[in-house]
Amino acid sequence: CPLPPLNLALFPPILLEPDAPALDLFDLDEHFAPEAVRLAQLTNKCSDIDDLDYYITEAGEILGVNGKFSEPSSQHILSHIIKKLVSYKMMEPEYEKRNLTIKPPEAENHGK
Repeated sequence: CPLPPLNLALFPPILLEPDAPALDLFDLDEHFAPEAVRLAQLTNKCSDIDDLDYYITEAGEILGVNGKFSEPSSQHILSHIIKKLVSYKMMEPEYEKRNLTIKPPEAENHGK
């Protein structure tokens, strides 16, 4: 008894669209805001003296200081930031003396 030819019955798979990312749970400002804005938000969030350690640690994270220490503490972060500020302030007067020359207005008028 001959059998009819076989035809495979294929049904395309039903693919579901992936859900949209939950952007309401994702803080975009944390990743795209400039440092000044992020520090201002942190300052507004921390208003109690009990938040001081958290504030210093988070500010160090924003400024990229925490990566310089294996176990960053608020004392290490403050020490590092103060050393950087002092070294910057010590360089500033030398820069002004060498590169900033101001001519008095009467010296310019006498040359004409």
